[in-house]
Amino acid sequence: MKKVLLIMAAALVMVSCGSKKATPTKGEVEVNVPCKEFKTDKKTIRANGNAISPNMQNATDKALAAARREMATSVESVVKRVVETYASSYDLDNAADFRSKMQDMARIVTNQTLRGSVPVCDKITKVEDKDGVMYHAYVALELTSNEYLEALTKETNKRISDDEKLRTDFELDKFKKVFEEEMANFAEGK
Repeated sequence: MKKVLLIMAAALVMVSCGSKKATPTKGEVEVNVPCKEFKTDKKTIRANGNAISPNMQNATDKALAAARREMATSVESVVKRVVETYASSYDLDNAADFRSKMQDMARIVTNQTLRGSVPVCDKITKVEDKDGVMYHAYVALELTSNEYLEALTKETNKRISDDEKLRTDFELDKFKKVFEEEMANFAEGK
C-alpha cells in the first residue's frame, strides 16, 4: 500500500511540475516592437533595423543602415546556398572557380540592389528622461526576389560574355529554379 501511495505521489508531483506555465519575472514587461511583422517570404526579402539617438534623423539613418546590413547578410546567405546547390547539382568541371566568380558577382549585385530596397514600415518613438529626449527609429525594408534575381542575371550575362568557362557552366533557367527553391527554404527558416 505504501508503494502505491508513493507512486501516486510521485506521479502527482511530476504532473504538477510539468504543467507549470512560464511566468514573467517580476518587473518583466512584454515589448511590442514596431515593424517586426514584416518578414521575408518566398517572393520578398525583408529586413528590420532600429536605432536610438538624441537626433531624430540620426536615429532614422542608423535604423536604415542596420536594416540594409541585415538584408545584405540575408541575401548573401541565400545566394551562397544557391551557388553551392547549383554548382554541386550540375557537376561543373571547375566548381570552386564557378563558386568564386558567382559569389563575387553576387556581392556586386547585392550592393547595387540594396539601394533599390523600399521602406515598408517606418516608425519613430520619443522618450524623455532626465538626460533629455531620445528618438527610437524602427524601419522595415523590402526587395522583391525577382528584382534581385533580375539584377544578378543582368550582371551574370554581362560577365559571361567575357568568360568562356563561366558561359559554358551557367544555365540561367536552372539557376533561377535553384534560386526560387532557396528563397522558399529561406522564408520557411530552413
